[in-house]
Amino acid sequence: MPPDPRDWLPERHLAWSVLGQVGQMDLSAFQNRYRADGQGGRPYDPAMMCGLLLYCYCKGRRSSREIEMATFDDVGARVICGNLHPDHASVARFTGRHREAVCALLAQSVAACAREGLVSLELAAGDGTKLKASASMDANVTGGELDAQIAGLEELIAARVREWVAEHLAADDGDATVPAARGGDGPGGDGGTTAKKAPKRAAMLLQRRMAARGQLAARQAARSGKEQGKLEARAAELARRVARKQAAAARLDKWQRRQAAAAARGRQVPGRQPAGPDADRDVVRTRAQLAKARGQAQATAAALACPPAADRAAQVNTTDWTSRIMPLKKGGFDQLFNIQALATAGKQVIIAIIRHDSPADTQALHPLLARGRAVLDAAGITTPVGKAVFDTGYASDANFTTATGTELYVALGRGAGSAGRRGRDPAAMTQSWQDMAARLQTPEGKAVYRRRAATIEPVFAQLTGRLGRNLNYRGDMIDAELSLWAASHNLLKAIKAATARQARPVPAAA
Repeated sequence: MPPDPRDWLPERHLAWSVLGQVGQMDLSAFQNRYRADGQGGRPYDPAMMCGLLLYCYCKGRRSSREIEMATFDDVGARVICGNLHPDHASVARFTGRHREAVCALLAQSVAACAREGLVSLELAAGDGTKLKASASMDANVTGGELDAQIAGLEELIAARVREWVAEHLAADDGDATVPAARGGDGPGGDGGTTAKKAPKRAAMLLQRRMAARGQLAARQAARSGKEQGKLEARAAELARRVARKQAAAARLDKWQRRQAAAAARGRQVPGRQPAGPDADRDVVRTRAQLAKARGQAQATAAALACPPAADRAAQVNTTDWTSRIMPLKKGGFDQLFNIQALATAGKQVIIAIIRHDSPADTQALHPLLARGRAVLDAAGITTPVGKAVFDTGYASDANFTTATGTELYVALGRGAGSAGRRGRDPAAMTQSWQDMAARLQTPEGKAVYRRRAATIEPVFAQLTGRLGRNLNYRGDMIDAELSLWAASHNLLKAIKAATARQARPVPAAA
């Protein structure tokens, strides 16, 4: 074999293509995280580590240990690393230390696709899928159980600190020595390793449970805010109904004035006296509902003004507190993430990928569009997304009425271009739903919605076919992992387009 490993790869191997794409990326966010005074150990080159991560993700290798072994048995990875072998801990630390910069690789990949002319923002489609979290459902505990675990771990750490202080004070006084039962170098002893590891592990478990408690509180606050919004919207709708019914008061007042004028002249106004709002049963019932809704809204607002009490019955996972128990598509439940993606039509370039903290997709629409806009801005693309198409899981009055700068096409029922939910009279829908139904029923609306499935669903098929349906990281590191998923997806498309462009014959000069 050739003595130079670079001669082991063909000219258009994936490793060369990845290195070429990484060479065009702005990696200053990685480099700025290191000291410039020359002190400390020498780190691995960020360009090498980014190239290694993207190359392995392009080939479906996501585990840190798999990436470490790739530097030994994969020629492309060896060439990228220059025969260096970062271990799995170095790979994981690099990803964790540069989490935000790794998330920014998605924008870099979109810019790479834009250089090849693959990013067309005339139409984008969004959807969601469930991915398995790196946690078990058995690790879910209630708020009460979580508080008890935190108290136990705090007491364990405090007891270990008291013991440590007592041992050192006794040693300083010369009145006592460290008991031999703590372990030694002889047979059966572990040199105190187990005792030393116990407080460290307890501190790690305590940190996770404190994060889980914070997640539980955040979910409770979001749930309270959502309930308050629903009550306020209900009160506003009831007030509008009362106002419409009270229009009858104007007709009654007019009739009474005419009756008084006629009586003064000794005459009688023909016709029946119109019924006033107080005599309308619907008005009376609606007023009662309005008073109840306003009372509930005021009570909820007062509760939100005070620090919410912990819901001791709510559950959270202590292994990965950002995951949730969600229903599976084919029945049953598991510890999952609801992953949302937004991709362009035609070339299926991913411009946004996020995790949504709910099994339902309804409230993910606007965060997904906002994330897509942020990624495009970071990639230097100022063109707005013209149209965005979603399935019926995203239909809601709030999504239809919130300004986005993008024309939305959201199905109101099953089937392309559905005018409304089954069994629901379009005339009974709110105005925003009627507007969306009318938009979907136009020839343009039907043509746009027909492109939804062919745009976004193959994206999830390609991602899960190459990378699986489970996530390896936990907590906020999920965002970095998802960004690597999407960046490798886009990078493969950019590489394919660049290879095809370079293979085309150059036209001869006239």
